[in-house]
Amino acid sequence: MSLSNIADYTLKRELGQGGMGTVYLARSSEGQDVALKTIIFPQGLNARARWEAVERFQREARAARSLTHDNICQVLDTGADGETFFIVMEFLDGQSLRERIDETGSLPVERSVQIMFDVCDALAYAHDQGIVHRDIKPDNIMVLRGGRAKIMDFGLASIVYETGMTQTGAMMGTISYMSPEQTRGEKLDARSDIFSLGVTFYEMLTGRRAFEGEAPGAVLHAISNTEVEPVSGLPPTVSRTLNKCLRKQPSYRFQNVSEIIAALRTTGIQPVSEGAQKTVPKGTIVMPGSAPSASVVPPPPPPAASAPPRTASSRPPAGKPAPSPVPSATPPPAASAGKSTPSPLSSPTPPPAASAGKQAGFKCSKCGEWLAERTASCWKCGTPNPAISVRKSRSQSQSAISEALQSYKPPKKRGWFGRRR
Repeated sequence: MSLSNIADYTLKRELGQGGMGTVYLARSSEGQDVALKTIIFPQGLNARARWEAVERFQREARAARSLTHDNICQVLDTGADGETFFIVMEFLDGQSLRERIDETGSLPVERSVQIMFDVCDALAYAHDQGIVHRDIKPDNIMVLRGGRAKIMDFGLASIVYETGMTQTGAMMGTISYMSPEQTRGEKLDARSDIFSLGVTFYEMLTGRRAFEGEAPGAVLHAISNTEVEPVSGLPPTVSRTLNKCLRKQPSYRFQNVSEIIAALRTTGIQPVSEGAQKTVPKGTIVMPGSAPSASVVPPPPPPAASAPPRTASSRPPAGKPAPSPVPSATPPPAASAGKSTPSPLSSPTPPPAASAGKQAGFKCSKCGEWLAERTASCWKCGTPNPAISVRKSRSQSQSAISEALQSYKPPKKRGWFGRRR
C-alpha cells in the first residue's frame, strides 16, 4: 500500500482520524469522490482472533452495504490492501454533529428535534432490517449543508464492541454513549440504540455530555447508577421524550424508534431542512412530521332551507295517522307572496295528543285510539284506562296490607305450664 493509493482508489487528502483508522477523501477509478476509511486491526490479536475479526468485518460490511436510506451514509465498497482493510462510503459535504456542537454549544430545540427526526427514520429502517448500530453518538452523525442528517459507520460498531479495537483515548468518546446493558456486556437490541440516541439528544439540547467522569470506570458507573441532570426550559413533550429514552431499564424505554417519532410529532415541529423557509399558503393542511402540501378547502355547504310555518289546514284530523310524504322528482313551484308552500321532503308533525300517546301510552281496546299514559278514560268512547285501574287496585292492596300490619298485635307470651303471665 502506498501513501497515494489504496487498491483502485487514489487518496486526495486526509479527512480525520479515529480509533479504528484514518478517513481519506479519495477518487474512484470512475472519477467519483468517495470517503475511504481504513480499518486497522490491533496487533495483539492472535491468528484465530484476527481471522474471526476479518470474517465479522466482511459480514457486517455486507449487511451495511444493503442499507439504502436517505438518512444513512451509503456503503459503496469494501476490500483489503495488504494488512489494511478499508470500507468505501459516499462522500458527504457537511460537518459532523460533534463539530457542530463544539462550535455552537447547545442547539435550538427545534433544530435538535429536526435532527432527531432524520436519525430516527434511519434507525427505524435499520432495525427493521435486523441491524443494530451500537455506537450512536455525535461523531457518527453527519449534518449536510442542506440540513439533512445522516448516520455513518453502520456495520463497524459491532466489530469495535466485540473485539475491543479502540484504545483508551479513542474509547472514551464511545463509552459516554453506551447503554447500561452494553456496559455489562449483555446482548443488545434496538433499545440500546434508543438509549444512545437519548444521550446524543441530551447533548444537543444542553451542549454537554450526559455522563462524565475522569476515568472510564467513573463513566460506566454513572451510566448504570446516576440519573442525568434535568434540563429546564424544554417543552413538556420534548422533556418526556428525552427522559423516557434515558431510562436505565430497557423495558421502561421506548420499545422501538417509531414510538419516538410519534412522540416528537406531537411537538408540532416539522422535520424540514435547516434554513429552508417554506411558506404555507392559506388553506394548506400541514400534518406533523410531513412537508406542507397544498390542499383545496371546500366551500361551506349552503344553508339548509328553513321549514315552512305550520297552518291549521296542514294538521291532520285527530285519530288518523299523518300521511307519509312522497318525495317529488321535480322541485315544487315557487310560493306566491303571502302564501307558504310546505316542502315535499318534510313531513308534518302529528297532533300533540297522538304523538304523546304513541311515545308513552297504549291503545284503547274498544275503539283503537291511542291514549296517553295518565288518561283516566278514552276521550272517544269512554272506555276506562286499564293502567289506571291496575294502579288503583295495587295502591288499594298496598294500603290494606299496611293497615293490617299496623293493627296487628302479637300474642302475649305464656309462662311455665301454659299459664299467662
